[in-house]
Amino acid sequence: ALGINFAMAGGAIMLANLNKPAVFDVESEFGIAPGDLKEVAGVAVNAEAGEVAVPIMAAQQGGNTRVTFTCAKITPAGRDVHEGTWDQIAGAVLYQPDEQRLIAIEADFDTRSLRTDAPGLTNTVTAKEKWFDIDNHPVAQFVSKSVESRDAATSSYTHEIVGTFTLNGISKEISFPAKLAYAGQSLTLDASLTILRSDFNVKKRESSLAGSVGSVASTVEDEVQLAIRVIASPDPTAVISELARVVEDQQEQLRIACVERERLMGLARRVELLEEATDRLVTSGVGAVNTVDAAGLPATYTDYAEGDDRPVPFGMVLVPGDSAKGVEPFYMATHEVSWEMIKRWMYSNDLEQAGVSANEISKLVKAGLRPSPLYEDPAQFLNVPDEDRPALAMSLLTATSYCKWLSEKTGRRYRLATIDEWKHAAQLGGGLPADLDAAAWHAGNLDEDLYSKRLSGRVGTKQPNGLGIYDMFGNACEWVTGTGVDRVVVGGHYLLPPEEFTFDWQEVEDLDIWCANSTQVPPGRFWFNAFHYTGIRLVCEPASVATNPPKAGD
Repeated sequence: ALGINFAMAGGAIMLANLNKPAVFDVESEFGIAPGDLKEVAGVAVNAEAGEVAVPIMAAQQGGNTRVTFTCAKITPAGRDVHEGTWDQIAGAVLYQPDEQRLIAIEADFDTRSLRTDAPGLTNTVTAKEKWFDIDNHPVAQFVSKSVESRDAATSSYTHEIVGTFTLNGISKEISFPAKLAYAGQSLTLDASLTILRSDFNVKKRESSLAGSVGSVASTVEDEVQLAIRVIASPDPTAVISELARVVEDQQEQLRIACVERERLMGLARRVELLEEATDRLVTSGVGAVNTVDAAGLPATYTDYAEGDDRPVPFGMVLVPGDSAKGVEPFYMATHEVSWEMIKRWMYSNDLEQAGVSANEISKLVKAGLRPSPLYEDPAQFLNVPDEDRPALAMSLLTATSYCKWLSEKTGRRYRLATIDEWKHAAQLGGGLPADLDAAAWHAGNLDEDLYSKRLSGRVGTKQPNGLGIYDMFGNACEWVTGTGVDRVVVGGHYLLPPEEFTFDWQEVEDLDIWCANSTQVPPGRFWFNAFHYTGIRLVCEPASVATNPPKAGD
């Protein structure tokens, strides 16, 4: 069979030998004398009989062949479809134009050149999870064995191609229909076929977060659909014309996608601004609502994040107000929201428990009323399935939406702290800890997993501050709100070096940076990819505790 090196050089050789389509002058490159090429894909070449042998090469390399694949996974939001291709393909096609007969075809795919429509998915497949045994089997190959005509009256395809497909060192015989069209010396081949990942030991991917923390797994489908188009011709203008058409189509698709992306981003931002305006209206009287007799309130209480058959307890502590600062008393959570607390809302466990169908839950997710699943495998950067670590990569929308959900579940009004409340609680608790190692998770004292990846700390395991509140500095940085505060997190985070911690440390949201490798369109609505240190600290209004006090075991 033709080697991959010969096929890569074939395009240039073909241009120099248009009058001898089946005989290539390869002596200077491979030491093969003119006329000595006698075989294509294991089939003898007979130039005198009018057989045409044309090398094939990926369109991305300026060649005449394009192979794309379509795959999908099932998530709580529905069926998520992705497309991809290989940027390096080599091989040859042998045909008899006078008799309009395809004789043989061989194609070698460099598995290292696989590319998808989502950079995150490409990296996951090729580098993180290594679906393909690239080190031992860097080339996948299809070699035809037979080509049989089909009845054009009963099928839109003209031929059935049978051959051997080899991937990950595993060879399987496959057959698929193809449509062949001849025009002079040129052949156009269009085909589609389905292969199964499991047949070739390609890993099935399940989101670790969905599988371990939520009850709904994001499962990759076994079937992969391949689409093939080859323009085989000794006339290079036929290939150039096809490439021009493909480029024009891609440019138009890109233009449409850019317009749609801008529309969706604008719509998403308008939705968030409307939500923020609604929150401001609801909380415009926060000072009056919070003004209660603190002496009549419990100093601490325990509440529960419900949603399945195992409610998760979390503690709240009363923070005294300061009239000089304009801060009323408020309750603050003793630790940051953990994955165990948020998963019930994140994966709609509460709705499942209430009997809501998966289809209805999918509609809620698509409408933006519940979060979409995290695309990347969170175990690789969010320390899941350690459910007692802080929930990370939380956007402001995620944080405020979770607070609203928790308020509905408990009957007590939960929200984010204002920046004045957060600083007031931090100051009352002793300010920036003198012994940062003892009181905060930071870049200098983290645990590592088996792959030397540094992990965030388990909530509530360092020393608390003077109010009994854990992790106000380090671990997850925390969203705050307030007049003149525009999408800010405070407190530092677990990958921050200890020397960079200050009492006033803060970061302002920057979607261009925080969503640098986001696969979502628009990006950053529920999750962040690049800046995945953001978490949630709950605050509760005392008035709602006074009117609806938690009961023991509530």
